[in-house]
Amino acid sequence: GKTMSSSESQEPALSTEAQSKKAAKKEAAKLEKLRRKQEVAAAATAASNLSVEDDPLAANYGHIPLIELQSKTPVNVNDWTRVEALNDSLENKPVLIRGRAQAIRPVGKKMAFLVIRENGFTVQCLVQAQPDLVSPQMVKFAAALSRESIVDVEGVVSIPAAPIKGATQQVEIQVRKLYCVSKAVPTLPINIEDAARSEVEIEKAIQ
Repeated sequence: GKTMSSSESQEPALSTEAQSKKAAKKEAAKLEKLRRKQEVAAAATAASNLSVEDDPLAANYGHIPLIELQSKTPVNVNDWTRVEALNDSLENKPVLIRGRAQAIRPVGKKMAFLVIRENGFTVQCLVQAQPDLVSPQMVKFAAALSRESIVDVEGVVSIPAAPIKGATQQVEIQVRKLYCVSKAVPTLPINIEDAARSEVEIEKAIQ
């Protein structure tokens, strides 16, 4: 019965080998996950570290605390356009608006859409990389904004060919400058609709 014992001793060896293969696979998957995480983090860091020297248009965008912004640019209140007043009569005119970034939709590396909200009115803004006007870094900055951040947008009003579904105003702003004056906490645990609904429900409950 020698052959038996030799085959018996081989079997456990096989299974441990299979086990170690499994473990190695798991380990590789873990490392791959970690590597991806690091890549994402590195990309995020690279985006935030894109130095001013790299981008001649760096002055056109960025995080600017409100106090600093006010000291930099003496803002005439009449220069601001209310989102609800944005319509086709302003076509090709420069406007300056301030509102909350309700939605941020990057489209590739050269383009991002922002929906800006002010007092319940919304307008679609297009950040598109163009030589000497909008840098790819600015598109990256726009795409990385956290929702509900307060932003200042300077741009030119245009009328898109197709109706805009995701905003109340039927014009689009071609963004030239974009400043985040108040950064929102990256992710809200509840969305705005839920928050609004619960307030109504609370009021009903109180009555």
